[in-house]
Amino acid sequence: HINLMFGIVTFLTPLFILFFDFVSCLRNKFDFATLWDGKLEGYTLLVHVLWWTFGTAFMTKAGGIAYEALNVYFSSWASLFSSIHLLDLWGGEKDVLTIRELTRLSITLPAWWAVFWSSIVTFASAADAIRIVQTPSAKKSCEFAVAVGVISAIVSAFFILQHYEFLTCCCRCCEGFETMKWLSYGGWFELACSLLVNLWFIIGVDQLTSAGQISSTITGEGKSAFGILWDDDGDDEGVDGGDGDE
Repeated sequence: HINLMFGIVTFLTPLFILFFDFVSCLRNKFDFATLWDGKLEGYTLLVHVLWWTFGTAFMTKAGGIAYEALNVYFSSWASLFSSIHLLDLWGGEKDVLTIRELTRLSITLPAWWAVFWSSIVTFASAADAIRIVQTPSAKKSCEFAVAVGVISAIVSAFFILQHYEFLTCCCRCCEGFETMKWLSYGGWFELACSLLVNLWFIIGVDQLTSAGQISSTITGEGKSAFGILWDDDGDDEGVDGGDGDE
């Protein structure tokens, strides 16, 4: 019943909006796109993103219904990504923060964000799978997947925060000491870390997706592991020996 609720809510809401939009007499009285200066549409899309974030996590968890019917698995992720895309389009139309504006500081920042979120999926999937595994080898595989996700999430989070200058202590070190400038993004340090993360995930993908390992049964973990390796390849592009410019 809980699984049905996620689809029913997001089916009825667009149906209601489209019905009022197609019927001209109703659209004149209730124009969803202009209510509250368009903010109602934005709030609705934000609720949908949060709704499907929880719904996707619930349905694709280890032992969830998404593994009984793969169309549920793919449609839940598609609903989440569609909601995020719609919210991003609304933000661009209303001159609010968009994904492009959030990730345009450097050529490597979008890839670090992709690595970060894929790492979170890998970590969360493996941590959740530990509760249902029954063999020592499967538990060991889950623990390794947790380590893979946590380490790559920490590295990617470091460079994301460096781009936004949230790590003020590191920024002050870089300004105060010429020898500490290698910590900044856009240089050889970022390139080296990107190569190490690539190597880390080559090992991780080999171990986690081999026969009998946990990614053979936890689809989200396997896809996210391949996703991190693919996304992290983009970090090697556009990196030179100089400091990054915003």
